[in-house]
Amino acid sequence: AAEALRAALAWSDAHLERAGHTVCMITPENAASIVVAIKCDYVENGRATYKGHEAVLFQRAAQRG
Repeated sequence: AAEALRAALAWSDAHLERAGHTVCMITPENAASIVVAIKCDYVENGRATYKGHEAVLFQRAAQRG
């Protein structure tokens, strides 16, 4: 999963010049996805409620060469 996310992020970093960052929203129970997000340089930046369920919010700054 981390390899697929890294490939998608590499593409977005190279092609989506106006995007300064990407975000993801993961339920706290989904520990595996949280680990993948952290491995891919996402940082937790808040909590929210989405459709009645708690979500952890993560953000990653675009990485351009």
